[in-house]
Amino acid sequence: MSLLARMGQQRNWIARLDHHIYDVQAITFATPAGAVRAKLYVPRDVQHPPAMVVVHGLHQLGMEEPRLVTFAEALAETGIEVLTPHVDAIADYRVEPQSIEVIGASAQELGRRSASKVGVLGLSFAGGLSLLAAAEPKYADEISFVAAVGAQDDVQRVEHYLVDGSTHWPNGALLNVPPHEYGWLILIYSHPEDFFSAADAEPARNALRLLLHEDVAAARTRSQQLSPAGQQLMNAILDHRREEFRQRLLADLDRHSAEAVAVSPAGHLQTLKARVLLIHGEGDTVIPPSETEWLARDVPRGKLQAALVSRAISHVSLQSQPGWRDRFAAIHWIALMLADADRETRSYLNLTSR
Repeated sequence: MSLLARMGQQRNWIARLDHHIYDVQAITFATPAGAVRAKLYVPRDVQHPPAMVVVHGLHQLGMEEPRLVTFAEALAETGIEVLTPHVDAIADYRVEPQSIEVIGASAQELGRRSASKVGVLGLSFAGGLSLLAAAEPKYADEISFVAAVGAQDDVQRVEHYLVDGSTHWPNGALLNVPPHEYGWLILIYSHPEDFFSAADAEPARNALRLLLHEDVAAARTRSQQLSPAGQQLMNAILDHRREEFRQRLLADLDRHSAEAVAVSPAGHLQTLKARVLLIHGEGDTVIPPSETEWLARDVPRGKLQAALVSRAISHVSLQSQPGWRDRFAAIHWIALMLADADRETRSYLNLTSR
C-alpha cells in the first residue's frame, strides 16, 4: 500500500510506511549493443537489498521520463535497488531486437553489482522485450522474475489494432476501442521511406519525431522542408486524416512482418525460466488489454503468477481515483512482485550464512 501511495505521489502516513532514504548514481556500462547510460537508485540503510531493472516505455526522455523516475524512486524508498537503463531505440519510439540485448545486459550488470538474480519490470513495449530477454539462454539464469506492465504479445496484432481500431480477446470476443492517436504515427515514423520519397524520408522522420514529442508547431515548421508532395502527405497527418493512410499502413505492416515477429513474445517464451507477473490497463488504447490475456496463454506452464487487467491503470500510469476493488487487486499484484524481489535476497542471505 505504501509503494502504491508513493507511486501516486501521495505524502500521507501510508506513503511514509516502510520508507528508506536512497542515493542516485549516474552510471555507464558496456553491452553487446554498445555503452548504455543508466541511473542506479540505492537504499542507504538496507544491507543486500532486492534488485530490479526497470525499463522505460516509448518516450523521448527514456530513463528521465517523470513517471518512470517516480516509480524508481518509490521502489528505492521501499528498500529495493533499482537500475533504470536508457534504451536508445525505445526512447526513439522504435521497437527493435537490439533492445532485448540492452535489457538482458542491464540485468547482468545489476546482478553483478548485487551478487544475486534480479527482477525486470518493463513498461509498455519494453514489457514484451523484457520477457524476450528473460527467454534468451544467455540471460535466462540472471533474471528471477519479469513484471510486464501494458505489454505486447504479438506486435503484428497490436499494429493492426492501431490501424483498424479493433482486435480480439483469446476467447474470440471483439475488442473495439479507438486507438490512441500516436499509435499510427509510430507506424509511419518507423518506415517513412515507405510513405515519402527518398529525398523527403529523413525530413519527414524529423517532423514526425516532433509530432510524437507533441510539438505540433515545430512539426509544421519542419514539414516546410519537404517537397510539395511530401508537404501534402504531412498535412494529412497533421490534420489527423488517418483513414487516408489505412490501406498503405496495412500493406506496410505486411512488408515488415518479420520485424514484428522478432519483437513479439508470442511463440518465443518456451525457454523462459523466470516467474512472470502481468498487469494491463483495462482502457489501454496503445497496446490493447487483450494482449495480456494472450501473453498469459504464451507463458510456460507454472511460470505465470498473476495476470491482471485493471481499471486502476491506463497505459502505464495510475488512474487518479480507482475503486477499492481495483485498488485492492493492484495492491495484491504489487505484493506478489515485492515478494518475488525479496525471495532472491533471502536466498542470498541463506547461502552466505552457511
